[in-house]
Amino acid sequence: MTLKVYGQAQSRAVRALWMVEELGIAYEHIPTRFAGDTKTADYLRINPNGRIPAIDDDGFRVWESMAINLYLARKHGGPLAPRDLQEEATAMQWSFWVMTEVEKTLLQALFHTTGMMGAEKSAGKAAEYLAQLDAPFRVLNAELAGREYLMGGRFTVADLNVASVLLWSAIARADLSGHPALKDWLARCTGRPALARANGR
Repeated sequence: MTLKVYGQAQSRAVRALWMVEELGIAYEHIPTRFAGDTKTADYLRINPNGRIPAIDDDGFRVWESMAINLYLARKHGGPLAPRDLQEEATAMQWSFWVMTEVEKTLLQALFHTTGMMGAEKSAGKAAEYLAQLDAPFRVLNAELAGREYLMGGRFTVADLNVASVLLWSAIARADLSGHPALKDWLARCTGRPALARANGR
């Protein structure tokens, strides 16, 4: 059976789509909209939380975008996968970090910048949330100073997972100029052809 990826590129599902494109593995993309599609009985058997993304890998189902990507990297190996236990811990560390320290705040900045998800469109509120991101951005910038990627000289699942959250920084109009190592790293990550393919470009 072919790996099935549920979701839309304009959502957290872009993380899984980016991953499978990087890995070069065969997969079936099943476009699944958050509004409507995720609440059907059929989809709730895939992900009982009614969220995207999710995958079905020959009957083995995984949801939560970071878990999906860590699983796929471990299963398929290659340069994106951790090479040893320490690298595996590093990949998990940064994957958990970006979800707990960055994602929610960045999404709030995005919502107040755009008025999406029923949020009040407010430059002031967006600026408040962006200001809260300065501390975690300083942490990431310091980690990347003098190196191309989070685990040395190669792009890995750690970079993909963190960069896939920071994709929203452009829409939220986050100013990354004060974090030059982060800014350059994000440009390297988001310029990869696999991400363009995941977005259908």
